[in-house]
Amino acid sequence: MRSYARSHRTGSSRLLLLVALLIPTGTVHAQAAADPSNKQVKYVRDSEEYAVLTRQVYRQALAALTVAVRERTARTSGPWAVALDVDETVLDNSAYELDRASYGLAFEKQSWTAWVDRAEAGLVPGVVEFISGVRRLGGHVVYISNRDEPTRPATITNLRRFSLWTDQDRLCLATDSAYTKKVRRTEVIEGKTPCGWPNVPTPVLVWVGDQLGDFPAAGESDADAGSEEAFGRRYFLLPNPMYGNWTTRVTRKR
Repeated sequence: MRSYARSHRTGSSRLLLLVALLIPTGTVHAQAAADPSNKQVKYVRDSEEYAVLTRQVYRQALAALTVAVRERTARTSGPWAVALDVDETVLDNSAYELDRASYGLAFEKQSWTAWVDRAEAGLVPGVVEFISGVRRLGGHVVYISNRDEPTRPATITNLRRFSLWTDQDRLCLATDSAYTKKVRRTEVIEGKTPCGWPNVPTPVLVWVGDQLGDFPAAGESDADAGSEEAFGRRYFLLPNPMYGNWTTRVTRKR
Protein backbone atom coordinates (compact mmCIF):
# COMPACT_ATOMS: atom_id res chain seq x y z
CA MET A 1 0.00 0.00 0.00
CA ARG A 2 2.68 2.42 0.92
CA SER A 3 4.57 1.71 -2.30
CA TYR A 4 1.44 2.08 -4.43
CA ALA A 5 0.43 5.30 -2.75
CA ARG A 6 3.84 6.80 -3.43
CA SER A 7 3.68 5.77 -7.09
CA HIS A 8 0.18 7.13 -7.38
CA ARG A 9 1.14 10.46 -5.82
CA THR A 10 4.17 10.74 -8.08
CA GLY A 11 2.09 10.05 -11.19
CA SER A 12 -0.52 12.59 -10.11
CA SER A 13 2.13 15.24 -9.53
CA ARG A 14 3.59 14.71 -12.99
CA LEU A 15 0.13 14.96 -14.54
CA LEU A 16 -0.61 18.22 -12.73
CA LEU A 17 2.75 19.65 -13.84
CA LEU A 18 2.04 18.73 -17.45
CA VAL A 19 -1.40 20.34 -17.32
CA ALA A 20 0.08 23.49 -15.77
CA LEU A 21 2.60 23.75 -18.59
CA LEU A 22 0.02 23.24 -21.31
CA ILE A 23 -2.70 25.58 -20.05
CA PRO A 24 -1.89 29.34 -20.44
CA THR A 25 -2.02 31.19 -17.17
CA GLY A 26 -3.26 34.73 -16.67
CA THR A 27 0.31 35.92 -16.19
CA VAL A 28 1.51 34.51 -19.51
CA HIS A 29 -1.50 35.97 -21.30
CA ALA A 30 -0.89 39.39 -19.76
CA GLN A 31 2.73 39.34 -20.91
CA ALA A 32 1.68 38.54 -24.47
CA ALA A 33 -0.93 41.30 -24.47
CA ALA A 34 1.66 43.79 -23.29
CA ASP A 35 3.91 43.08 -26.26
CA PRO A 36 2.45 45.25 -29.06
CA SER A 37 3.62 44.67 -32.60
CA ASN A 38 3.70 48.41 -33.27
CA LYS A 39 6.19 49.45 -30.61
CA GLN A 40 7.11 52.70 -32.35
CA VAL A 41 3.63 54.14 -31.69
CA LYS A 42 3.68 52.96 -28.09
CA TYR A 43 7.10 54.55 -27.66
CA VAL A 44 5.74 57.95 -28.70
CA ARG A 45 2.56 57.67 -26.67
CA ASP A 46 3.76 55.98 -23.49
CA SER A 47 7.50 56.19 -22.98
CA GLU A 48 9.03 58.71 -20.62
CA GLU A 49 12.14 58.69 -22.82
CA TYR A 50 10.29 60.16 -25.82
CA ALA A 51 8.86 63.03 -23.80
CA VAL A 52 12.23 63.75 -22.19
CA LEU A 53 13.90 63.78 -25.61
CA THR A 54 11.44 66.22 -27.17
CA ARG A 55 11.54 68.56 -24.18
CA GLN A 56 15.32 68.40 -24.27
CA VAL A 57 15.44 69.36 -27.95
CA TYR A 58 13.05 72.25 -27.41
CA ARG A 59 15.03 73.53 -24.42
CA GLN A 60 18.21 73.43 -26.50
CA ALA A 61 16.44 75.23 -29.35
CA LEU A 62 15.22 78.00 -27.06
CA ALA A 63 18.63 78.39 -25.45
CA ALA A 64 20.29 78.70 -28.88
CA LEU A 65 17.61 81.13 -30.02
CA THR A 66 18.11 83.32 -26.97
CA VAL A 67 21.82 83.64 -27.75
CA ALA A 68 21.12 84.28 -31.45
CA VAL A 69 18.62 87.03 -30.67
CA ARG A 70 21.04 88.74 -28.28
CA GLU A 71 23.80 88.68 -30.89
CA ARG A 72 21.48 89.87 -33.63
CA THR A 73 20.15 92.74 -31.53
CA ALA A 74 23.71 93.97 -30.96
CA ARG A 75 24.27 94.14 -34.74
CA THR A 76 20.99 95.02 -36.39
CA SER A 77 17.23 95.39 -36.03
CA GLY A 78 14.19 94.15 -37.89
CA PRO A 79 11.88 91.16 -37.76
CA TRP A 80 13.00 87.59 -37.41
CA ALA A 81 11.23 84.25 -37.15
CA VAL A 82 11.43 80.61 -36.19
CA ALA A 83 10.09 77.93 -38.53
CA LEU A 84 8.48 74.68 -37.43
CA ASP A 85 6.98 71.70 -39.15
CA VAL A 86 3.52 70.79 -37.79
CA ASP A 87 2.99 67.03 -37.60
CA GLU A 88 5.12 65.29 -34.95
CA THR A 89 6.91 68.60 -34.38
CA VAL A 90 4.08 70.68 -32.94
CA LEU A 91 1.03 68.41 -33.11
CA ASP A 92 1.13 64.79 -31.94
CA ASN A 93 -0.81 62.48 -34.28
CA SER A 94 0.02 59.24 -32.49
CA ALA A 95 -3.71 58.70 -31.78
CA TYR A 96 -4.28 58.42 -35.54
CA GLU A 97 -1.30 56.09 -35.92
CA LEU A 98 -2.55 53.94 -33.02
CA ASP A 99 -6.00 53.68 -34.55
CA ARG A 100 -4.60 52.56 -37.90
CA ALA A 101 -2.20 50.10 -36.27
CA SER A 102 -4.92 48.54 -34.10
CA TYR A 103 -6.80 47.54 -37.26
CA GLY A 104 -3.67 46.58 -39.18
CA LEU A 105 -4.20 49.42 -41.66
CA ALA A 106 -1.59 51.55 -43.40
CA PHE A 107 -1.66 55.33 -43.80
CA GLU A 108 -4.41 56.39 -46.16
CA LYS A 109 -5.15 59.94 -47.29
CA GLN A 110 -8.91 59.92 -46.76
CA SER A 111 -8.65 58.73 -43.17
CA TRP A 112 -5.79 61.15 -42.52
CA THR A 113 -7.83 64.10 -43.78
CA ALA A 114 -10.75 63.02 -41.61
CA TRP A 115 -8.42 62.92 -38.60
CA VAL A 116 -6.98 66.37 -39.35
CA ASP A 117 -10.48 67.82 -39.75
CA ARG A 118 -11.31 66.67 -36.21
CA ALA A 119 -8.60 69.05 -34.90
CA GLU A 120 -7.97 66.70 -31.97
CA ALA A 121 -4.23 66.12 -32.25
CA GLY A 122 -2.29 66.49 -29.03
CA LEU A 123 0.97 68.32 -28.41
CA VAL A 124 4.58 67.26 -28.76
CA PRO A 125 6.07 67.76 -25.27
CA GLY A 126 8.09 70.96 -24.96
CA VAL A 127 6.59 72.91 -27.85
CA VAL A 128 4.39 75.20 -25.74
CA GLU A 129 7.35 76.39 -23.70
CA PHE A 130 9.38 76.93 -26.87
CA ILE A 131 6.71 78.98 -28.66
CA SER A 132 6.10 81.02 -25.50
CA GLY A 133 9.83 81.76 -25.40
CA VAL A 134 9.85 82.83 -29.06
CA ARG A 135 7.03 85.28 -28.48
CA ARG A 136 8.69 86.60 -25.31
CA LEU A 137 11.86 87.29 -27.33
CA GLY A 138 9.82 89.18 -29.93
CA GLY A 139 9.96 86.70 -32.81
CA HIS A 140 7.46 85.59 -35.43
CA VAL A 141 6.31 82.00 -35.88
CA VAL A 142 5.87 80.27 -39.22
CA TYR A 143 4.52 76.75 -39.55
CA ILE A 144 5.60 74.99 -42.76
CA SER A 145 3.69 71.76 -43.28
CA ASN A 146 2.86 69.35 -46.08
CA ARG A 147 -0.73 69.22 -44.92
CA ASP A 148 -3.05 70.10 -47.81
CA GLU A 149 -4.34 73.66 -48.13
CA PRO A 150 -8.00 72.64 -47.51
CA THR A 151 -7.01 71.58 -43.98
CA ARG A 152 -6.05 75.15 -43.05
CA PRO A 153 -9.15 75.93 -40.91
CA ALA A 154 -8.88 72.66 -38.96
CA THR A 155 -5.13 73.07 -38.47
CA ILE A 156 -5.53 76.59 -37.11
CA THR A 157 -8.35 75.40 -34.85
CA ASN A 158 -6.08 72.67 -33.48
CA LEU A 159 -3.25 75.15 -32.89
CA ARG A 160 -5.65 77.60 -31.22
CA ARG A 161 -6.72 74.91 -28.75
CA PHE A 162 -3.26 75.16 -27.23
CA SER A 163 -2.78 78.91 -27.71
CA LEU A 164 -0.19 78.27 -30.42
CA TRP A 165 -1.74 80.53 -33.04
CA THR A 166 -2.00 84.30 -33.41
CA ASP A 167 -3.07 86.39 -36.38
CA GLN A 168 0.59 87.42 -36.86
CA ASP A 169 1.69 83.81 -37.46
CA ARG A 170 2.03 82.19 -40.86
CA LEU A 171 0.79 78.72 -41.86
CA CYS A 172 2.36 77.50 -45.10
CA LEU A 173 0.57 74.47 -46.51
CA ALA A 174 0.88 72.44 -49.71
CA THR A 175 -1.24 73.40 -52.70
CA ASP A 176 0.34 71.08 -55.27
CA SER A 177 3.49 69.02 -55.81
CA ALA A 178 5.36 72.03 -57.21
CA TYR A 179 4.80 74.13 -54.10
CA THR A 180 7.47 72.36 -52.10
CA LYS A 181 8.80 73.20 -48.66
CA LYS A 182 11.88 74.58 -50.38
CA VAL A 183 9.75 77.11 -52.28
CA ARG A 184 7.84 78.04 -49.13
CA ARG A 185 11.02 78.46 -47.10
CA THR A 186 12.35 80.83 -49.73
CA GLU A 187 9.14 82.87 -49.65
CA VAL A 188 9.48 83.35 -45.89
CA ILE A 189 13.11 84.43 -46.06
CA GLU A 190 12.57 86.76 -49.03
CA GLY A 191 9.26 88.23 -47.85
CA LYS A 192 7.14 86.89 -50.68
CA THR A 193 3.54 85.77 -50.52
CA PRO A 194 1.64 83.64 -49.92
CA CYS A 195 3.94 82.05 -47.35
CA GLY A 196 6.08 84.93 -46.22
CA TRP A 197 5.17 88.23 -44.61
CA PRO A 198 4.46 90.51 -47.61
CA ASN A 199 7.46 92.66 -48.60
CA VAL A 200 9.16 91.88 -45.29
CA PRO A 201 12.25 89.69 -45.74
CA THR A 202 12.43 87.66 -42.53
CA PRO A 203 15.51 85.70 -41.50
CA VAL A 204 14.74 82.42 -39.78
CA LEU A 205 16.99 82.08 -36.75
CA VAL A 206 15.94 78.55 -35.74
CA TRP A 207 14.33 75.66 -37.62
CA VAL A 208 12.57 72.74 -35.89
CA GLY A 209 11.31 69.54 -37.52
CA ASP A 210 11.10 65.77 -37.28
CA GLN A 211 12.35 64.90 -40.79
CA LEU A 212 15.42 66.13 -42.66
CA GLY A 213 13.11 67.53 -45.32
CA ASP A 214 11.95 70.11 -42.79
CA PHE A 215 15.33 71.87 -42.98
CA PRO A 216 16.98 73.95 -45.72
CA ALA A 217 18.91 71.76 -48.16
CA ALA A 218 22.08 72.60 -50.05
CA GLY A 219 21.51 75.41 -52.52
CA GLU A 220 18.84 77.22 -50.53
CA SER A 221 19.30 80.77 -49.32
CA ASP A 222 19.67 79.93 -45.62
CA ALA A 223 23.29 80.38 -44.49
CA ASP A 224 23.53 76.84 -43.08
CA ALA A 225 21.58 75.08 -45.82
CA GLY A 226 22.73 71.49 -46.23
CA SER A 227 25.09 71.63 -43.26
CA GLU A 228 24.93 68.82 -40.72
CA GLU A 229 26.93 70.99 -38.33
CA ALA A 230 23.91 73.29 -38.06
CA PHE A 231 22.00 70.61 -36.15
CA GLY A 232 22.06 71.44 -32.48
CA ARG A 233 22.98 75.03 -33.30
CA ARG A 234 20.23 76.41 -35.59
CA TYR A 235 18.53 73.23 -36.78
CA PHE A 236 16.80 71.05 -34.18
CA LEU A 237 15.59 67.56 -35.07
CA LEU A 238 12.93 65.79 -33.01
CA PRO A 239 12.62 61.99 -32.84
CA ASN A 240 9.87 60.39 -34.94
CA PRO A 241 9.95 56.58 -34.96
CA MET A 242 6.46 56.27 -36.46
CA TYR A 243 6.98 57.13 -40.13
CA GLY A 244 9.37 58.62 -42.68
CA ASN A 245 11.39 57.71 -45.76
CA TRP A 246 13.48 55.31 -43.67
CA THR A 247 10.51 52.93 -43.38
CA THR A 248 10.59 52.09 -47.10
CA ARG A 249 14.23 52.52 -48.09
CA VAL A 250 17.73 52.92 -46.72
CA THR A 251 18.35 56.61 -46.09
CA ARG A 252 21.50 56.51 -43.97
CA LYS A 253 24.57 57.34 -46.04
CA ARG A 254 27.22 56.88 -43.33
